[in-house]
Amino acid sequence: MASIVTHKLNCRRGRNQILKDISLSVPKGSIYGYLGRNGAGKSTTIKLLLGLLKEKGDNIFIQNLSLKNDSTKIHFITGSLIESPCFYTRLTVSENLKYLDIIYGGGKKRIAEVLELVDLEQQRNKRASALSMGMKQRLGIAIAIYHDPEILILDEPLNGLDPQGIFEMRKLFKNLNERGKTIFLSSHILGELDKTATHIGIIDKGHMVFQGTKNELLEGVRRTIHITPGRPERVVELLIENGFSIAEKDEKSITVVVGKDREFNAMVQVLVHNDVEIHDISSRTVDLEQIFMNLISKNDE
Repeated sequence: MASIVTHKLNCRRGRNQILKDISLSVPKGSIYGYLGRNGAGKSTTIKLLLGLLKEKGDNIFIQNLSLKNDSTKIHFITGSLIESPCFYTRLTVSENLKYLDIIYGGGKKRIAEVLELVDLEQQRNKRASALSMGMKQRLGIAIAIYHDPEILILDEPLNGLDPQGIFEMRKLFKNLNERGKTIFLSSHILGELDKTATHIGIIDKGHMVFQGTKNELLEGVRRTIHITPGRPERVVELLIENGFSIAEKDEKSITVVVGKDREFNAMVQVLVHNDVEIHDISSRTVDLEQIFMNLISKNDE
């Protein structure tokens, strides 16, 4: 089941076509990382999902509800953080949630639960204006999840955070996801999405260029294995006999290119079964950032 679905979503501003037939499918319970260059259409997509920009058709569905016809119901099951958190800077952390509680009526228990969840219990009496950037982001998420929504939609939630702040946000996203929340987030920090996201959508120039699981994105990626054996020539013979491709070799080392883990494991088994002396073996594969750059460079051609 998909929590968020769009059918050929389009958006035009003047003569500029911002989005072109974007069909999202965000699985329930996933952390969906939405990637793209600046100006690719990420923020526009999110504003359309939240009803902040109007879409002429009936092309956006959240939990099988139509945004066009059921926007009020959708607002109760979604929480969002767009660009930078909004709160009352002169109020304390706790007072910001008390003000919100006038609407939702969760009481002291809910305030305590949310503060514990975003790790702001120790700052509950601190003015929001005095919080660090990371704490402000956590307060923004506290406000977004206060009514216990099923879906979180976050636009660049890691912006401006130091490494410690990014690490803490990563833990928070995983914690919320483990509690059953579907998280849709855009970010330009690809290394963090590599560690966090279960699914990836890549947009470029308003077009969707990839959508699927992170494993599907990595499936076609080949890995480079660098081996320093005791007898390089013998290892070359063994690997060629067993169908492996030798990319490079010299007097001391060999470089082999393999695909999936199964192929790497088979290569290791060949070496072990033939009692090959190995002084060193290392593996290098491309990361999400490299894959992203390859995809959008193809789109430039």
